[in-house]
Amino acid sequence: MTDRYLSRQEAKLYDIITAHIHEIRLFLILFIINVFIYGQKLFFYSFPADDYMRFYGDPHTEMLITNSARWAQALLNEYVFAGKLQILPYLHGLIGIFCFTLMGYLSAKYLLRERTSEVAVVTLVVSVSPMFAHNLYFSTNITTWLALLLGVVGFLLAHRKGFAAKAAGLLLMVFAIGNYQSIIQIVLLLALFRMLISVWEAERGASVRRAVVQMAGWVVFLLTAYVISFGINEWFLHHYNLHETHRLAKAEHTPLTFAIISERLHRIYTEWLPFNFFGRAFNLLYLFVFLVTVVGAVVGCIRNRSLFSLKIVKLMFFMAALLAIPLIVKLPELMEVDIPIRAYFPVGWALSGLLVLQFVVFRGWLRNITWISALLIMVLNLYYITLFFDSCKRQTDADIRRANMIVQRIRMDDEYSGEPIAFHISGQKAFNVDGWRMKWQQPFNSFWSKYKFFRYFTDMRFRDMTPAELHEITKYIVDKGETIRSYPGKNSVIVYHNKAVLFLNADKINILIKKRQNLKKIPLERKADLHAVFDLYVQDNILFYYKKECTLDDIRKKFFLRIYPKDPLHTVINGKVGGAFQTWDFHFPLYGRRDGHTCIAAVELPTRYEIAKIRTGQFGDKKLDWDVSYDFEK
Repeated sequence: MTDRYLSRQEAKLYDIITAHIHEIRLFLILFIINVFIYGQKLFFYSFPADDYMRFYGDPHTEMLITNSARWAQALLNEYVFAGKLQILPYLHGLIGIFCFTLMGYLSAKYLLRERTSEVAVVTLVVSVSPMFAHNLYFSTNITTWLALLLGVVGFLLAHRKGFAAKAAGLLLMVFAIGNYQSIIQIVLLLALFRMLISVWEAERGASVRRAVVQMAGWVVFLLTAYVISFGINEWFLHHYNLHETHRLAKAEHTPLTFAIISERLHRIYTEWLPFNFFGRAFNLLYLFVFLVTVVGAVVGCIRNRSLFSLKIVKLMFFMAALLAIPLIVKLPELMEVDIPIRAYFPVGWALSGLLVLQFVVFRGWLRNITWISALLIMVLNLYYITLFFDSCKRQTDADIRRANMIVQRIRMDDEYSGEPIAFHISGQKAFNVDGWRMKWQQPFNSFWSKYKFFRYFTDMRFRDMTPAELHEITKYIVDKGETIRSYPGKNSVIVYHNKAVLFLNADKINILIKKRQNLKKIPLERKADLHAVFDLYVQDNILFYYKKECTLDDIRKKFFLRIYPKDPLHTVINGKVGGAFQTWDFHFPLYGRRDGHTCIAAVELPTRYEIAKIRTGQFGDKKLDWDVSYDFEK
């Protein structure tokens, strides 16, 4: 019985494969092409900072819920792609390429492409883009790629008749949105272009109305899925007593006035996409494809054999829909959410949709424009992906070499006595190789990954330095009084009593060192230059604050300091012409010290330009507690 059942199933599977052998063969060819296009990611070992953070598991998955409303991605990272499954570059890369290719292929079929050449163009324009290259660089983005594919499948399922199929499609869409909200933009673009194809082919007004109603239905479908997904994320926030942070908090609490929306819309339609390379070429090419489609749609509608009134209706819908494309592609920006280049991959669907419209509208030699545009897009994509992954590889190699050189410095120091060693990294710093533009995506310039980087890519055994140990070695460095040079400076690595500090940025420690030196210079032997809550002394280009009977309440509030250049129109500060004044507000511990009941602070004033006057005091709850000015010209 079982053998007979299996035979029937095998025969059924064979019939399905035989019936679709052409489609399967074409998909596999396109997949293999994409494997070679993205080959540098697969065959060369490179990691971004986010992957270092999640190396062998990330304990901070709640960040996804609080920062980006990605509850489903947090669950997948917590229970599925956890531990060592977080970082499997080769396998994850293959899965990602498969997902991109299948999404592109399904999109081509959804947009009613049957010719092999047109299916190939749509699939490759969708799946091969700088945005997907940036996304593929992050091995931990495997949840994103799988979820986007599930979202596209859910969208296609929802087209089927029957409650079960539509319910399954909605659930898949909710899950996809809970991983990466860009699926909303992808589905909106697919539905939009399918509507435009139907409108173009419509011979009666009723067909146009039907296409528009279907489009409205998909908007409702997506809105429903989004509300459900957002509600689930809110449940997680309240159940685990979490709070919105960063982009989620910013999006939720930003007021939406007419002026704000107008300003954002202006930016959406005028600002170019932030590519690392070939930015002008990409943006001009995208604009050219868009304008050619607009002109083609206008000419095509005018020359269409439909009734005049139907022509007008078609033209109106085409113009409105085409103008909506930039808004859909940059939808997060409408909520003032800053997104990186890797999140702009709906651009691939926008471009492929525009090319499909050209396939539908253009005839004869005009189609050559479409093929040339598609070829230029793919050539630019290939160059970009090659340059990008080359710089990724060189950046990772350089970072690993640098980390091991730092470990070597520690071990060669006379104070080094063995491991494990107490280790502290002060500050962050970018070390970009030629061609690298992603400063935050490297371990030395990322607070969440710099320790894991040393843990997994060097052989040093260390533990995080305790606050007491950090205080001890800081006191030693400050007492020594030698200015610290940020790495790779000669004294950027300090070892003391089997404790090691790496100074990627030495600004804070140098402030402490300078503060100790400057505090000794206060000229208490003479009369103060100004009297207020604090006595003020100006000497040797240092502004001193002094109070003999000082309480903690006196130094709790922030000090304000305004520095007015003598010649503001010709004063260059940090490469820019300075304004009327510079703001140097500070909290007391940065420049000051409290000994017993006496408080002293010493602020070094700028020497790059002549100072006309300074104004200083302390902020109060609603107004300034005190405020005085000192004129250098008197």
